[in-house]
Amino acid sequence: MPSASSDDQSFIVSDHALDAARTCVWEFTPETQSLRIRARGHPVLPQIEGDWKLSDFLPLLDGLSGPSFVAALGDIDGHERLNLPLGLSDGETMRLVGARSEDGQVRGLLFVSQAEHYTASESQLEAVFQPIIRLSDGSIAGFEALARWRSSEGKLQHASDFTGQASPLSNSGLAVEMLTQSANALADWWQDFPELKLFVQVNLTGADLFRADVLTRIDELVAADRFPVNSLRLELTEQMALRDFDAGVAAATALQASGVALVLDDFGSGHSSLAWLSAIPAVGIKFDPHLTRLAGTPRTDAILSTMTQLAHSLDMTVTAEGIEDFEKVQFLRSIECDYVQGFAYAHPMTRDKAKRFLISQNSLSNLGI
Repeated sequence: MPSASSDDQSFIVSDHALDAARTCVWEFTPETQSLRIRARGHPVLPQIEGDWKLSDFLPLLDGLSGPSFVAALGDIDGHERLNLPLGLSDGETMRLVGARSEDGQVRGLLFVSQAEHYTASESQLEAVFQPIIRLSDGSIAGFEALARWRSSEGKLQHASDFTGQASPLSNSGLAVEMLTQSANALADWWQDFPELKLFVQVNLTGADLFRADVLTRIDELVAADRFPVNSLRLELTEQMALRDFDAGVAAATALQASGVALVLDDFGSGHSSLAWLSAIPAVGIKFDPHLTRLAGTPRTDAILSTMTQLAHSLDMTVTAEGIEDFEKVQFLRSIECDYVQGFAYAHPMTRDKAKRFLISQNSLSNLGI
């Protein structure tokens, strides 16, 4: 998430939103043919939650779902994703999404019913975009999409403008609209500037990970084939892991298998960062801005340098955000940090301004400037 300003924060969602989604986490161990299903919070379908042998679980499914489930589990490999409807013998319907993780486990989410779907008018919710700069040559690598609310007076507002009142930006359902606007912008930029190979990163909350409508929209956007796989990226914070590590890993595995890339945001802000790093199939990390601002002290510099080397050894990129001046850029370049983001380079801008920004930067690049 952007950190040059503390006003830009992830949407804050209560545990009630997770319960309302009626989502279970599941994990299958091929070697033992063992299946574990558990709810996120309060029980969702007690009759299927718990630890099962696959052979004991299959009689709970209807006549068509059992063979489909077995076939899907048998065919899956590291590059495939499970996404199939299932029915219980008592008539309840579900949707199962998942993929195989590096540890050999097959895990994901089980949506017992569609989460409540919120919609927002494009005239109200508007994505703005902050450039992410490639540190090696100063070129634009991509953007982070941030949510703003267009008031009746035409002013763009963010969460801090709603002090003392409910902010429309706290509605987790707006993630669907943010994903849509971000994907549309990304598709246009790939059409106009294919040589730049841009990406767009969108923040998701812990609650968004467990919403059926969010995963469905991601599937639709990727399937439309308007931009390359993995150029739409999702920023995940460690706070998701702190609340329920196993569930966060299951959700992230399902997301990554759908054709989006994952970036670990605010890396270094909590005690489980290394566990999160080892379990999530991410393409990059973003340093926690508070850590970035401490650069220049021996201990912090050693930490940032070591974390960068670790990320690169895992074929992950590193982004330093919250860069408000150029004092720390030379150090970040010396440790081979890949990207920087912050007010020193550019403020968040509307989609139209972002296109003009791309045109101007591309023109300078073509002139060799």
